[in-house]
Amino acid sequence: MQPRERRRPTMDLKKAYEMLAGVVRDFPFPENAYEPNYLRTHMVRYRDSCDFVAAHCSREGRLLSVGCEPGHIEILLKEFYGFGQIIGLSYRASHQLKHRMTKFGIPVLECDIEREPIPEADGAFASVVFLEVLEHMSVGVPHALTEMRRVLVPGGVLVLSTPNLAQFRNRVKLLKGKSVNWPLDGSKMFFAKPVHQRHNREYTAREVSYLLREAGFLIDKVRFRDYSPRALMKLFNSLWPRFKSGMFFIARRR
Repeated sequence: MQPRERRRPTMDLKKAYEMLAGVVRDFPFPENAYEPNYLRTHMVRYRDSCDFVAAHCSREGRLLSVGCEPGHIEILLKEFYGFGQIIGLSYRASHQLKHRMTKFGIPVLECDIEREPIPEADGAFASVVFLEVLEHMSVGVPHALTEMRRVLVPGGVLVLSTPNLAQFRNRVKLLKGKSVNWPLDGSKMFFAKPVHQRHNREYTAREVSYLLREAGFLIDKVRFRDYSPRALMKLFNSLWPRFKSGMFFIARRR
């Protein structure tokens, strides 16, 4: 039986932005100078992510957020959606991150999920969220997904989001002879960025589905969302949803 989608009101973007802007100001990460601008450009995606989680995950059960730095989504789920038992997981649980998350009652585990086991027992969580992290990983994706399945209860829910490699913008780039990979030069400079600030590999919907099934998940839903800034691109993507820029997967542990 598929989990029933629970409809909840979406959060107020202005209030959510103001709250997170205060968190960034009061609990700064010296190396994350990108945060203020990131907030301004990603609040709609944050709302979509929280809505997906709220619609498919239990607020009462334990929820693990894999790749939780800088904590924006987790804080929103706690403060605006009423999730009471959120545990974060980061490959580098810095003092600054722990200090920020402690303010909201969110403990943070430290684990390199591409290589190490999640430091929790089998079936410890009702839900796992894995949002905008897959594209930052390199060689350990199968191991990471298998570990997420292990710590879920049977029938437990995984919510995954990641950019869509097959989005319309990338197709246009290829037609122009441009790369769709993370830039090697300019402001992004792939090899100069830490792993959490660059995309190592993006995926198509079929590829993500393959990875989830190989790890032992049943896929309930795949949804595409558009975060393209140009009006003409948005119009085109509304006609062909699989050309949109973002993907959400709802999967369950078999």
